[in-house]
Amino acid sequence: MLLCSVMGRLTIRSWALLPVLFLTSAAGIAAALDVLLGHPVIGHETVLSAPLLFGAAAGLMLLADGHVDWRGRWQRYALRFTYPLALVVCAVAVDGLHLPSAAALGFGSVALVLLCRLLASTGNAPCR
Repeated sequence: MLLCSVMGRLTIRSWALLPVLFLTSAAGIAAALDVLLGHPVIGHETVLSAPLLFGAAAGLMLLADGHVDWRGRWQRYALRFTYPLALVVCAVAVDGLHLPSAAALGFGSVALVLLCRLLASTGNAPCR
């Protein structure tokens, strides 16, 4: 497995949370960079490229689906393809995301910590 030494095994719940945490932490990082480099006032909006973010989240899902302990065959086929497909549909349908910088910073920092913790906890699991 390609990412086995880095990622380990994922549960279905952690696989489903992976794109949500990725999207939220990416928004937080973008808001932090926007505040540091562009607008020193936190009260403005951060504009994000939805196709880029949702496309990257869908790619992350497709890379990680080989590391999931699927419980049944129906989950492997139903969830494995429909969830990333829904993210691709969002990438095509939404042009840009306008988020308040303060909310993106707050939620993004929490999501980044949770994402790092999720990936660190799955790295200890043995690979098959």
